[in-house]
Amino acid sequence: MKKKVEPDPTHCFDGFEQKLKNKEKIMTQPKRKKDERAELVKLFRTVLPGDFVKVLENGIQSIIEAELSSILGAEPYQRVEGRTNYRNGYRERKEPLSTGLGPISVSIPKLRSGSFYPSILEQYQRVDRALISIISEAYFAGVSTRKMNHLFVDLGLENIDRSFVSRCATQIDKEVEIWKNRQLDSRYAYIWLDAIYTKIRTEGRVNSTAVLIAIGVREDGHRDVLGLHLGNRESYYNWKGFLQSLKARGLQRSELWISDEHDGLIKSIEECFPGQLRQRCIVHWMRNAQSKVSKTDLLWLLPLTKDLVGSRTKESFELAWKELNRAAQSKGKDNLLDWLDSTYHEISVYLDFPAAHWSRIKCTNSLERLNEELRRREKCIRIFPDDKSCLRLFGAILQGYSEDWISGKLYLSEPMERIKDTMKKPIPFEATRDGLEPCSVGYASSAGLQPVAAR
Repeated sequence: MKKKVEPDPTHCFDGFEQKLKNKEKIMTQPKRKKDERAELVKLFRTVLPGDFVKVLENGIQSIIEAELSSILGAEPYQRVEGRTNYRNGYRERKEPLSTGLGPISVSIPKLRSGSFYPSILEQYQRVDRALISIISEAYFAGVSTRKMNHLFVDLGLENIDRSFVSRCATQIDKEVEIWKNRQLDSRYAYIWLDAIYTKIRTEGRVNSTAVLIAIGVREDGHRDVLGLHLGNRESYYNWKGFLQSLKARGLQRSELWISDEHDGLIKSIEECFPGQLRQRCIVHWMRNAQSKVSKTDLLWLLPLTKDLVGSRTKESFELAWKELNRAAQSKGKDNLLDWLDSTYHEISVYLDFPAAHWSRIKCTNSLERLNEELRRREKCIRIFPDDKSCLRLFGAILQGYSEDWISGKLYLSEPMERIKDTMKKPIPFEATRDGLEPCSVGYASSAGLQPVAAR
């Protein structure tokens, strides 16, 4: 019979001591930082559906406080040497902030000197702020129509604060004025000129006003909006004043000016920038050619002019030109023949420039697309309350395009070098074709502008 073994008390004590040491080791480990995402999920799970507005309100308020701390360089109640400004309580917004979850109340911190407005509440981009300020000014002035009243409500502006409108207008006017008067490069590869018309209320009457616009391609290949100018009409004096303002800002030369056939514009270019080449928009020219004949003659004239406009080489252009003159002579269209002879040198200037640039420099399509965007944005305005509001909206739109173009991809690669090389050697036989889309006054699609042989 085996002898019963009694447990060793010293062995039990050693085991208890080891467990105690392990427990102390666990308790003395450093605390880990809480996972913020996990804590946020935990908070969402415990919050009732109706309390999500409070979560958003606290989040926006925290962002506002963080922005102010960054500006002041100090947290609340923190003492920092060299600080020049301090918090001075809060003010409540007159109207709650509208959000997708519902209206929330936001407190805006005040300063002892100066003012502070959170950037998170300036939720509108430059163009949107310009649009809101113009609509609001018209509404406050009592000149808005019934449609504008509906638009005012649809945009959620019926309770808009007048101080916000004033703040938007003042800020945008300063930005646009600085941009309009900035220094220009002395030399550009190409410059396009055109004008659109809009309606502005002046002294109780609605007048049609011309907005003159210039865009150009810089020596580095980027596009840029050079400026805009308001005039009561597209006259010689308005164009000359606009071009003189560009010259005063540093512009000296463009290798080629592209525009439509406006007498005042042509004369002002010749006076302000004498001896520089100008290309007449060939799509405008095609429309003018159709006005020289009857509607029945368009059956033979349209295909021939489209062949000419869609020419891919200098040789095909000359061939299409001869064919057009031969058809006009056979039809006995002497007036058309005289007009063609007088306009040949105006529409063929682009042939002496790089063939890769032809589709962009033989017409004003580049500027027409920009004009379409301006017309789209002004539709909701219909009638501007004054000149300043027109400059504000159009200036904000053009300034946005200018900044995007300068910082975006190249419009033309090494344009000045290519122009110099083309002037030294003959134009290559084949020209790359990007397709010529019609401008707002043109006809057909880019496919319709291709030569008959290619279709």
